[in-house]
Amino acid sequence: MDPRAADLLGRPIVGQLGFVGLDGYPHVLPVWFEHRDGDVLIGSPAGAYKGRALARDGRAALSVSTVERPYLIVSVVGDAAVERLPEKERIEFISAVAIRYLGEVKGREYLEVWSRGGHPGDGELIRLRPRKINFYVS
Repeated sequence: MDPRAADLLGRPIVGQLGFVGLDGYPHVLPVWFEHRDGDVLIGSPAGAYKGRALARDGRAALSVSTVERPYLIVSVVGDAAVERLPEKERIEFISAVAIRYLGEVKGREYLEVWSRGGHPGDGELIRLRPRKINFYVS
């Protein structure tokens, strides 16, 4: 993988997850993610639309880009698997991702609201295994 792509995937940039929806049409959703051991990991509540759709058809894509010129862009195309994420591991994963995206203080504030909102419990982990990763400068 191009080291510039690895660098961009390691930044706290909201990704755009593309997949084939249950209605057969393309869907794109913004997601927090973590790039770990070559895979793109995305947390999800159990039974969420994106998880149901990806369990049926695992073809997926993720793109990230910077917001200032020159635009740095990474596109990932691959196969997604939906895995059960037990509550303890889900809380650990969401905590790490929230702090990564929001920083320590804001991340903890987010987690406090998230926990009170009834989100803990088992969830799902979407594991996108890349077939192809492209890096562009525009």
